[in-house]
Amino acid sequence: MPGSAKHSPRPSLPSAMYRDDEPVLSGIPIRDDADRAQLPRFGDDHWDLSAAIFRVNARYSNYRLNFAGIADPATRRLAKEYVIARLRIHVPGYRAPCGATSAIRLLRYVQHFAAFLCTQLGVVDLGRIDQALLDAYLAHARDGGRRTPHETVKYVEVPIDMHHLSPWLTGGGIGLLPWRGRAAHRVAGRPPAPAENATPRIPEPIIGAMLRWALKYVEVYASNILAARAELDALEARGARLMARDARTGRAVAKTYRARVAKWLDARRAAGRGVPIWERAPNAARRINPLTGEELPPYNLYLMRLHAGAPESGRVSQSEPTARLIEEMVAELGTEVGGLDTPISVDPDTRLPWRERFDSLSLAREERMLQGACYLVCAYLTGMRDSEVQAMQPGCVSLVRSADGLVERYRVRSTVYKRHGPRGVTADWITIEPVARAVEVMEVLSARNRKEKGLSSLWVTLKDWPWSADHLGIGAAPTLNLFRDGVDAHAQDGPAIPRIGDEPWKFTTRQLRRTVAWYIANRPFGTVAGKIQYKHASVAMFEGYAGSSQADFRLAVERERALGQLDDIVAHYEAFLRQEGPAGPGAARLRREFVRVEGELGDLPGRMMDRKRLRTMLAHLGRTLHVGFLNDCLFEAATALCLTGVSDSERTAPALSRCSPDRCPNACLTVRHLGPWQTSIAEGEALLSDRRLSQLQRTAILKDNERKRRLVAPLLEGDA
Repeated sequence: MPGSAKHSPRPSLPSAMYRDDEPVLSGIPIRDDADRAQLPRFGDDHWDLSAAIFRVNARYSNYRLNFAGIADPATRRLAKEYVIARLRIHVPGYRAPCGATSAIRLLRYVQHFAAFLCTQLGVVDLGRIDQALLDAYLAHARDGGRRTPHETVKYVEVPIDMHHLSPWLTGGGIGLLPWRGRAAHRVAGRPPAPAENATPRIPEPIIGAMLRWALKYVEVYASNILAARAELDALEARGARLMARDARTGRAVAKTYRARVAKWLDARRAAGRGVPIWERAPNAARRINPLTGEELPPYNLYLMRLHAGAPESGRVSQSEPTARLIEEMVAELGTEVGGLDTPISVDPDTRLPWRERFDSLSLAREERMLQGACYLVCAYLTGMRDSEVQAMQPGCVSLVRSADGLVERYRVRSTVYKRHGPRGVTADWITIEPVARAVEVMEVLSARNRKEKGLSSLWVTLKDWPWSADHLGIGAAPTLNLFRDGVDAHAQDGPAIPRIGDEPWKFTTRQLRRTVAWYIANRPFGTVAGKIQYKHASVAMFEGYAGSSQADFRLAVERERALGQLDDIVAHYEAFLRQEGPAGPGAARLRREFVRVEGELGDLPGRMMDRKRLRTMLAHLGRTLHVGFLNDCLFEAATALCLTGVSDSERTAPALSRCSPDRCPNACLTVRHLGPWQTSIAEGEALLSDRRLSQLQRTAILKDNERKRRLVAPLLEGDA
């Protein structure tokens, strides 16, 4: 960049387009509560665009622009004109204006381009730019291949913009049409977006384990974590009162602190509890056994300081009589991890306390774990996007009745931004009780930070460091991965969250919405978190959906249904190659098609399968495939036994709950369906052991089991 200014920069040169006192946000939607008198002006070197930011969790650094670092006045003027033009100007046939949150990136990209021009030309002069110079900039932007094509696009867009925005730049922009009018993504070599959603779905064992732990945190552990925070807050307030009283009375002496520590330790003796030690040593704190030299967990002096009302821990540890008193009590009482009084609940799975007692550091870690659990429950069991989840505010959940007035549902109110401009629109999501509980927990968990910082969002940063962001924001994905790591640390034998190979699954927020849409569309009877069925969740999530946001999620589900049908028919084909099916009345039709495909593809041992071509060849079967718990259906309305007596206008999809898998010509099975059938057969055999059965009942059970055995026999024989 043309040298950074060490002193106050010279004023920008006058703009032929804008007056110095012209409001930057003129014509741009701004918040109703914005102070119009404080809006940035074109002549300012610092632009605060917060008035145009409607998302409560936007980061300050995303909308505060600093032009003062651009020393050259002409370049500073160009940067301002470029940014304001991109915010305001719609160039028909080229591109629409960008949002205020993109302005900070625009400034960075234009500075990068200006720095290149200074290096090549010695000055930022758009009139001297030719195609050779643009090609050199493209190579410069690629940074020797270290920037991906996706990243390079953003840099290449700047000179292209400066051609199309020429009428709004003093002295005009770039006269020639860069790269002969080729789009930025083609110039940068970015491949076209894939037809299918490239966001990976979370495998069922992974999301199932994560959700089970998340629900355990919300339903079992949360009460302990919130109670421990209330206890610690009360202790800190009490300690502050003691210090204030000591300052007034002049009693702030070691003897006073020792007496309070002694009184507190006497109470612990009476309760049969030891001297508290840290769960993990804070910073460089250490304690050495004087006899063996062994390193021991240090005492929780912070907790003792709070009870003593001492201004720092050294007032306790550096007093020789107090230190001797503590050592004597350790010899008598032993030690206790943590030290806070909040009791620890019993884990319903292990029947043991789920952790040791809290200290201030372990409590802070568990609070972040709880926040990750609440986020996972809210995002996964509603299908909301990250921006929609993070727009939730306290009181956003209400109890409503279903359309027939019989069933109670939980309604979440938030804001949808996608395709609704910077303001977004208010919308409702119908969800299930675990989400309502997670929101209730988050309201309590975030209350202290919201109050201290005057925030309205439910999703705030729980860290109290001055440099921490106020809102969770982009920290949502790291929080999910922190939750995964914390859960793994709970496990005794290997990771609690299954892994792909040796690597833990890397969670992003987008994966949650796509994964739940896929399971609702393709595995509605699958059980998640041990007690919730996707069918259960989807009935609530779809009930009364008429607004844009909900209809949008339904579209996502339908897209995943189409992809899932194709994946499932490919799975049928692969099972056929392994001689694991299909079976059932519809198997003959599938086998004929599979034999044809196998012949055309030439699926020989050692030959790589052309999966794209395979999916294309099987697409006609996938469009009619409906996955079920006991069987799959290659739906043809004319032959569907489940639709007997149904009018033609209603024969659009199978009624799998009325399926006759052993008789309907549409029914087919693979080894995936074998387990439920074998369970059903075993249950029948168990019933036959009851001597109270009549002969008629016994005959009926025997015939039914025989029918089931015939149906699954090809799967057991491995040759359908």
